[in-house]
Amino acid sequence: MSKPHVVILGAGFGGMYLAKKLIRQVKKGKIDVTIVNRTNYFLFTPLLHEVATGGLSPRNIAEPLREIFAHSGIKIIQASVEKIDSSKRIVFLKSHIDTSTITYDYLVVATGAETNYYGIPGADINTMSLKSLQDAYLIRNKIIDLFEQAVLISDPVRRRELLSFVVVGGGATGVEVAAELTEFVGGMVERYYSDTEGTDADGSRPDDREHCHPEEPSVTLIHSGKELLEQFSPRLRQAAMKRLVHNGVILKAGSTVSAVTPEGLTLADGSAVHASLIIWAAGVKPIIPQFEGSLPTVAGGGRLAVDEYFRLLQQKNIFALGDVAAYVDGQAAGLAVDPSKPARPLPMLAQVAVSQARIVAYNILASIADRSLQRFHYHSKGGMVSVGQWFAIGEIFSLGLAGKLAWWIWRTVYLFKFASWSKRTQIVFEWTLAIFYPRDITKLT
Repeated sequence: MSKPHVVILGAGFGGMYLAKKLIRQVKKGKIDVTIVNRTNYFLFTPLLHEVATGGLSPRNIAEPLREIFAHSGIKIIQASVEKIDSSKRIVFLKSHIDTSTITYDYLVVATGAETNYYGIPGADINTMSLKSLQDAYLIRNKIIDLFEQAVLISDPVRRRELLSFVVVGGGATGVEVAAELTEFVGGMVERYYSDTEGTDADGSRPDDREHCHPEEPSVTLIHSGKELLEQFSPRLRQAAMKRLVHNGVILKAGSTVSAVTPEGLTLADGSAVHASLIIWAAGVKPIIPQFEGSLPTVAGGGRLAVDEYFRLLQQKNIFALGDVAAYVDGQAAGLAVDPSKPARPLPMLAQVAVSQARIVAYNILASIADRSLQRFHYHSKGGMVSVGQWFAIGEIFSLGLAGKLAWWIWRTVYLFKFASWSKRTQIVFEWTLAIFYPRDITKLT
């Protein structure tokens, strides 16, 4: 008799933690589990900004899936999902060398999210996103290249133009990127590109090439909302903003981007912001595979509508979780909901996906055993955002923190979200080195 086959599409936080919850049943021979993912590794996306700004090595935030699930019995397929035929229970896959299919008894869609440009003209081709290791490589290389170009130019105005960096989006990702970026470029100038030897009494040089001045690089953070990090309390928002300004970040809150060109951005008020590098961190949208047969219901924001058990509506054997699942906490579970507040799906956060993975694992096994399923209710443990080295803000349950203690807690929480102790050890080692040594400016290939 064949065992029920569970296929998980995506190995982000939701898919990876779901598979780990199913390992025991796989080892007992009760079920088969296959993970399908575009890469052969689990990527710790919350630390991509540290790779992009020379704080961490790329290999330390990527864990091979075959290592995570070694000797577990879980199968790994590196491929992209072309489409899902829900009536025949078939997933069509495409790898680098071939196309194939895989059948399932239970399917989990955990395909994650991609950058959302909101239809703004030029944003997709004239900015850089930060969703993959390749994105981090490209941003880091671009920063290094701009400095190497700038020091070959004697005109300080042109150097300022080359060293103008803009981050769009004042949420957690945008703030963390801007904070790390200003420390990265500031450290590069101080250590490698600034030299006062040979200057005249007024500070000028006959030939000002091969150097740049500390005031020449600029980092601007543009946010459409009135305040940054709107999910936090006013006190913590102000603390984060004060820290950014202290570190030299130029803040433009309440500014909406209307167009992006190779020279920079145009804002809704008609003003222009020059930039040689624009990092787009203004939001994401779900990656929804193409469906054939019975089509799923899509909720607001393009996410898949699910019931209180995280099954697609009218689909008892297809589940969704993480960024692709539109679940309004409390309503489907019959809990009291404040009618004055708009019904919004749970946020697209790693913490949310991990919590959902637990209930989806339970409900898949309950479905197989023909037991009652469990409803989901999300209990947030709080949130934390790094604002550069030695400073973070956070809300842990009802406790608000800002400063060094919050920074250490933030690092500790992230550390234990890695799947293996080997990666945790490597990260601790590299974070410790970063306290005493400058960021790495090796150009990645």
